[in-house]
Parts: sequence; C-alpha cells; structure tokens
Amino acid sequence: MSRKNNMKSNKVKSYSSDSDEMMSLFKVLGVVVVVLVLFYFVFAIASGEISFGKKKIVIQEDIQNVEILAGTTFNKSQETYYVLMYDFNADDSISYENLYNIFQNNYRTNKLYLVDLSKKFNSEYVVDDRNLINISSVDLLKVVNGTLIKVENGKGVSYSVGIDEIKKTLFN
Repeated sequence: MSRKNNMKSNKVKSYSSDSDEMMSLFKVLGVVVVVLVLFYFVFAIASGEISFGKKKIVIQEDIQNVEILAGTTFNKSQETYYVLMYDFNADDSISYENLYNIFQNNYRTNKLYLVDLSKKFNSEYVVDDRNLINISSVDLLKVVNGTLIKVENGKGVSYSVGIDEIKKTLFN
C-alpha cells in the first residue's frame, strides 16, 4: 500500500482556470491595441495630419483642389498658372494667406495653387539658400519659404521670392 501512495503523490495535476485564460487574452488584446494606436500617431504626425504648433487657417473650397504637393507643381491642366509655396505654420504665413485671398477674389484669370512646405512630403524640395533655387523641372526643383512659381505649358518660366516680390508679380 505504501507503494500506491507513493505513486499517487508523484503525479502533479495542473489545472488552469477560465479566468486565468481570459486575463491572458485581455492582456494580449490590450498590447495589440496600444501598438496600433502608437502606429497611428506616428504616421499622423509624420504626414502632418497632427501638428503641435500654431493652428493654421483652413481655406475652404467646395472641392479642395487648391493645395497640392510640390512634386505635382508642373502637372496641372491649365496652360498658365501660379504655385505659391510657403510654410503654413510659419510666423509670416498669414501674409501669404492674405495674398492668396486677394488674388482669388480679384484676379481669376489665372489659377493659383498652394504648397505647404511644412509637410514631410514637400521637405525634399526646400533649401535655405536663395541662390540654390531651381524651377527647371520637378527632379531639380528647389525653393525657399515664400516662393511663387509661374508655370506655362508645364514648365517653370519665372519665380519670385518674398512677400514684396510676390505682390509685384501677382498684382502688376
């Protein structure tokens, strides 16, 4: 009999309760949700959807076809148009917005597109030195904050830099 008792005591029974399994499931689901939320925020910040700076004024149109990416500067269907490139979050952005609004309200003969240089997609086209500006093609495109490009037949024909030069170009 002692041998039977000895064999029974060597057997280890392992049971897991349903609550332990449910807790493990909730922990895994919680980790997955946290990871997905983190990915969303990283990509939203990188794309400019979420910003932590000054709130920008949104120009409302029936169909938003005013703001374009710098890479599409020379791809529009109009024969002649302008592209105004500036940082929508910069301190002087309100001046460029005012120029855009005045142009849209008074000079509808040519189209004026906007490019937000603060977006990550447009950052490869931005330089700090005015001497490095190049508007010959999209592959070589380089601009500074506050640049207006005049495009004719898909080619950049002239550019202006700064509020004063842009005013002269648009309104003279």
